[in-house]
Amino acid sequence: MERGKPQHILQLSEEQRRRFVDSFDRVLSDIDGVVWSLESSVPRAVDGYAALQRAGKDVVFVTNNSVRTVEQCVRRFEKLGLHVAPQQVWHPAQSIVLYLRDIQFEGLIYIIASAPFKAVLREAGYQLLDGPNEFIEESYDSLAKTIFDRQPVRAVIIDVDFNLTSPKLLRAHMYLRHPECLLIGGATDRLLPVAKDVNIIGPGPFASILVEASSQQALTLGKPGRELGELLIKHLKISEPHRVLMVGDMLAQDIRFGRQCGFQTLLVLSGGCSLEQLQAETSPDLLPDYYADSVADVAQLLGEAAKSHV
Repeated sequence: MERGKPQHILQLSEEQRRRFVDSFDRVLSDIDGVVWSLESSVPRAVDGYAALQRAGKDVVFVTNNSVRTVEQCVRRFEKLGLHVAPQQVWHPAQSIVLYLRDIQFEGLIYIIASAPFKAVLREAGYQLLDGPNEFIEESYDSLAKTIFDRQPVRAVIIDVDFNLTSPKLLRAHMYLRHPECLLIGGATDRLLPVAKDVNIIGPGPFASILVEASSQQALTLGKPGRELGELLIKHLKISEPHRVLMVGDMLAQDIRFGRQCGFQTLLVLSGGCSLEQLQAETSPDLLPDYYADSVADVAQLLGEAAKSHV
């Protein structure tokens, strides 16, 4: 297949379908926009994953959403009729914990994130600072008392925070003046699709403020972070990246991530990317190998591929 011209998986020839199905052993899949959105589920998407598992493919879910806990994800999968074990779900809070353990990090962390995200790090034994969690008086004296302190912070972590404020970013920036203070990012999404044709600002632009202000590159443990890719390859013992299929609904997060990791890529049009956006994309780093209307197409593909072997 010519690179730069992704094909719909249901428009592949019988031989192309066979080669595609036989070309990967493991599937890494996004969740939001692929399996479900905020309130509704993608019709028959779980049938696609069930078909993949019956075909002997190992399925792992890699999400940028740490607001929803692993346990909540597992329960929602169960309600949809798909059994998913907790170890099959990766999200930025969990990935950051693994990364910090790998580098043997010790020290105080200042964190801008949701309560579930913070809970994961606290349960892992890390000491966190956060806030201010209330409005401050609008004066420079009040601001100075809030953002300047002598706490020995050695890492700043930023992810989704529905109560993000200017003083939190300013405080984070002050800690990042220390030459040994790490900047660690979770989700990088610039926009978050919450409904059809409705996006809200994601955490990416706010993390970019800290990158620009501190002149420090973030270590990114959400998609499309290179550090996340290295972590997954190490902990999942992936020896042949080209035999991994990355499935997602976002070009900038999922497809870019798969491309830079050396994975095959499948874009589904059930979430944050339309067919028109895909057709208008010209960057090779953002173009998938294949696309589908949704993961439900995978069930149809595998059913037909299986029949063609008989």
